[in-house]
Amino acid sequence: MRVRTSDERSYAYMGSLMRLEGWEFKLNKALEETGAFEWGTNDCCMFVFRVAEAISGVDYAKPYRGYKTSKGAARRLLKYGGVEGVAINSFGEPKKPLLAKRGDAVLVKSGDDLALGVCVGDKMAVVTETGLVLISMREAVNAWSI
Repeated sequence: MRVRTSDERSYAYMGSLMRLEGWEFKLNKALEETGAFEWGTNDCCMFVFRVAEAISGVDYAKPYRGYKTSKGAARRLLKYGGVEGVAINSFGEPKKPLLAKRGDAVLVKSGDDLALGVCVGDKMAVVTETGLVLISMREAVNAWSI
């Protein structure tokens, strides 16, 4: 089903949220343009928010912007209940990772911490110091529809 909004953008309905028409291309482009990890611009949360905005047109990052260091990120995460709290606050209640579709946000355990990534099929893309890496979706803890 396709829906037109008042601003004449075209959307494709994909579960509980709306995706822009051509979202697959936009997802691939966002993934291709992702560089190495950088606090506040290309950390796990900002990466997922950038992908979510590319495919949905919604700026999920707005309330979280403004930090540039790991300490700044930690303060921001504490305010919102950690990485998982940020995802719940932004995308709603989680779903089982087995129900994740391409472009959905996913949560993965990274050492003693949690990190957000993006489902790209049977793998998830996660940003690291060297750029994106692909990890099996079997490692996902939670997922959210985008």
